[in-house]
Amino acid sequence: MYAISIDQPHATTILTGPRPFHYPSWRTDHRGLLLIHARKMKTTRDSSASVQGMSCNALVGVVELMDCIAFGHPDADPDEIEYHWVLANPRIFARPLPYIGRLGLFQVSDEVVAAALKDAESSAPPLKLKRRGAGAK
Repeated sequence: MYAISIDQPHATTILTGPRPFHYPSWRTDHRGLLLIHARKMKTTRDSSASVQGMSCNALVGVVELMDCIAFGHPDADPDEIEYHWVLANPRIFARPLPYIGRLGLFQVSDEVVAAALKDAESSAPPLKLKRRGAGAK
């Protein structure tokens, strides 16, 4: 299963924020389940206690990557396209799984996350998608 490493507190925000969540990133053809790995956060004296208590260096949940949308900016170079990943149906792991993250999308063995996926808690109601009929354009 694919995973992506994201800085805290953004990893937690993706799993608990409003739906659907748009995450600025690069273009990918991957659609479907995506593990969220929380990278170690750089703490400062100004960091709140709640932020400092967040899990880091661990797989903390899973979302569905629904779409990858290109956004162009007016008056910008045509080569400077920003992509937003549309993430939905978050599930938070009951216990974070310690794991070393990587850059970009990376593979995690299904055996590593099988129990965590089974016990994952949904933090939002499922996203209802409208399906197009076979003849729709």
